[in-house]
Amino acid sequence: ELEKEMVALQLTGDGSPPQVEICPPSPSRHFKGKNNKKEEEDKKGEEEEEGPKPMLPYSSMFILSPTNPVRRAAHWVVNLRYFDFFIMVVISLSSIALAAEDPVVEHSTRNVILNYFDYAFTGVFTVEMLLKILDMGIILHPGSYLREFWNIMDAVVVICAAISLGFELSGSSAGQNLSTIKSLRVLRVLRPLKTIKRVPKLKAVFDCVVNSLKNVINILIVYILFQFIFAVIAVQLFNGRFFFCTDESKFTKEECQGKFFVFDDNSILPKVQDRDWKPRCFHYDNVAAAMLTLFAVQTGEGWPQVLQNSMAATYEDMGPIQNFRIEMSIFYIVYFVVFPFFFVNIFVALIIITFQEQGEAELQDGEIDKNQKSCIDFTIQARPLERYMPNKRNSFKYKIWRIVVSTPFEYFIMMLIVFNTLLLMMKFYKQSQIYKKILNYMNMGFTSMFTVE
Repeated sequence: ELEKEMVALQLTGDGSPPQVEICPPSPSRHFKGKNNKKEEEDKKGEEEEEGPKPMLPYSSMFILSPTNPVRRAAHWVVNLRYFDFFIMVVISLSSIALAAEDPVVEHSTRNVILNYFDYAFTGVFTVEMLLKILDMGIILHPGSYLREFWNIMDAVVVICAAISLGFELSGSSAGQNLSTIKSLRVLRVLRPLKTIKRVPKLKAVFDCVVNSLKNVINILIVYILFQFIFAVIAVQLFNGRFFFCTDESKFTKEECQGKFFVFDDNSILPKVQDRDWKPRCFHYDNVAAAMLTLFAVQTGEGWPQVLQNSMAATYEDMGPIQNFRIEMSIFYIVYFVVFPFFFVNIFVALIIITFQEQGEAELQDGEIDKNQKSCIDFTIQARPLERYMPNKRNSFKYKIWRIVVSTPFEYFIMMLIVFNTLLLMMKFYKQSQIYKKILNYMNMGFTSMFTVE
């Protein structure tokens, strides 16, 4: 009976109430329906594509039946051609109003005017939510309003904005003193997310990000393990070695006592300051601080200073000496290869793979697979290959062409490029005049060879 009611609702297009049979179907009709089930489903799919979205065959909130005029009017408004476009325009205007607010002066003239616009936006979104609830129901039956994630987010934003608006319009001191009620207005920043479900491409990107999170968790665990391993190694290498004295002439805590003079170019007399023995802002005295320091190094902001401090580290409870251990730079080279290069590329590759999987899933709905689609795309985009060749084979031009396109000639030019690169590497500071002339003559020889090429 439910299936018959759905078919009757979809086939009704003249505004008349649907006709639903109450008597049970006869056996002959039952067998006939079984034989023609596939044809009816195809016909039903074509009607759904051509016509508007059908009304759900359930009573909305157990009150409004599919034939109720109020529900039919709400269904008609929600499925208007320009309804979603109007909501998109309102969302865009609301986002512009949020960006135009004055964050410093709360009760400025601009904020007062934008506040009235916010009342209008909240009213529009509230009407939209109520119309969809009247049309689809709340949550109990399949296809209802709160059965979709985006509708839940819309409902939370609209309800919180309506509560905040109600307390503001009432003017009660209790509502103004509640910081929780006032903070509900912050949820207005979620309004631009309403555009995602209305733009298919944005929704595909969001779905890709959400699907990627399942595999990102596994990669994140491996990332944390490697971060912990490098932090433990850094603690073994640098613990207690990132201390320094404010007086650079002192190298131990015992010597870093008393006061010292600081000479300033803008002052004739020196200033007197206390000697302090303190650690660097980023250090490796424990694993937690080491992980934080390595994360700062990974971001690429200010890490050269950490590298300089590491190469200047001497011994425990000793001050730094510039370039005391240059070999410590190898640790950061390996760390950069593993983390900023390797793991970042893994995250990017994961998102690309997720996009490809979604594309393959869409292809599975059709009649071709991935390889067949690749062949079709290659055939469509294929172009004939062209190659220049002189007409007369006995001419001098043809002989030159044979030399230029030959494989030995390509290898010869490649060797010249390699030797020329090595020649450029042989230049150094304070080189002799004879050595400099030899390099110049060789460079002229390479330049002439490339000119002949």
